[in-house]
Order: sequence, then C-alpha cells, then structure tokens
Amino acid sequence: MYIYNSTFISESKSLRVSTLNIFVDKVKMMKTLFDKSKFDMKIEEIMTKGVISVAPKATAEICAKLMIDNKIGSVVVIDSSKKILGIITKENLIKHVIAQNASPEAVKAFEIMSAPVITVRETITISEAMHKMFKENIRHLVITDSQGFVIGICTDTDLFKVVPTLILIEKEYIQMLKNEEEDEKNEELVSGYCDDCGEYSDSLKELDGQFKCPRCVPEDLNIIPPEI
Repeated sequence: MYIYNSTFISESKSLRVSTLNIFVDKVKMMKTLFDKSKFDMKIEEIMTKGVISVAPKATAEICAKLMIDNKIGSVVVIDSSKKILGIITKENLIKHVIAQNASPEAVKAFEIMSAPVITVRETITISEAMHKMFKENIRHLVITDSQGFVIGICTDTDLFKVVPTLILIEKEYIQMLKNEEEDEKNEELVSGYCDDCGEYSDSLKELDGQFKCPRCVPEDLNIIPPEI
C-alpha cells in the first residue's frame, strides 16, 4: 500500500519523458532544414580575434574604458605568461562596482572577474559551441589554442548572426533538460513497502514501474538525456 497514487506519479513522469522526446524529434527535423555547411563551421571562422586583455591589477575603470572604446562586452584577464585567469563583462562591472557603490579607480580586475573561465578549442563546431554556451549559461566563450593561449572570443550575438532560429531552439531544449532534472530532484517520495525487499520505508522511489527503498535503488542510477 502506498500513501501516494503510484499510477499518477508514473503517468506524470511518462508525460514529461514523452514531451521531451517529441521536442528532440522536432529539433532533429529542424537541423535538417538548415544549411549544414553553416552548422558545421568551426568556431574559429566566426570568432573575434585580437582579444582585448588586461592585467590582474588593472582597475575597473580601465576595463570599462576598454569596453567602451572598443565597443565590446568583455575583456579577459591574463597573467604575465599570457595565460587566462578570468573574464570581466558588463555584468561584472554592474554587480561588483556600480551596485556596490565602489570606486572604479580602486577596484582591481582580479577582484571582480569571473573565474575559472570556460574555454574551448578553435576546432569545435558552431553546434558544439552553441550547446556549450547555453548549457553553462554564459554569453562569452573564450577560444584557446593547444597551449592554452587566448586566440579569440565568441559571443551569443556572433552565433545568432549565423544560425538565429536554431539558437532559440537549442536554448529551449537546454531549458527543458534543466526542468526535467529539477523535476527529478523535487519528485515526492512515497511511503509504503519496497517491491524488492518488502520492508517499509518513507523514502520509496519509483523505478521502472516499481517502488524501491533507498537500499534497493542502484547507487549509480543516472538519467541520461537523449542525444540530438
């Protein structure tokens, strides 16, 4: 006997999985409608070269002026060996300087930069870069060479210019996956008797149509999102 309606729980999960699978099929179909040559372009073909950088002790004021003068939304922070330490965007300046009523002349780059920086190699495709950007919820993707030196930067605006509609589809897909993961985390536990060992538990989890106690649920149980 279960305290909660097991049929309702199973049907709710099946509905979520079904909705996700239908969306994945639509994404696959949409991909076939786009110019494959654009979708398989390397990120180095659209990235901005000659990235503007600053030293860790550069002031927030200098960072802001560089962004304004070069009409860019970010600067990267590099050390003396030219290796990347962090990135400063307009959002960093707003959150850590303006909102805190701090002095731009006194705040240093290393104090407000975002780190570690998510980087990719120049050989990845636009499709891979787009997926990475939305999965990590970032707007700037730093491109490095085999030695870890910064050779370019790509923004969501750069990607939007190449494949605008597909970006919106990919973003919606990533959000659906996040919602699915959140639903799994927030799923109500069921009280009753385990279908495996028969012992009573307040923490039964539905698995393949059966309710199992924590001791009977495999430790390596993972839900792998479908590939697109």
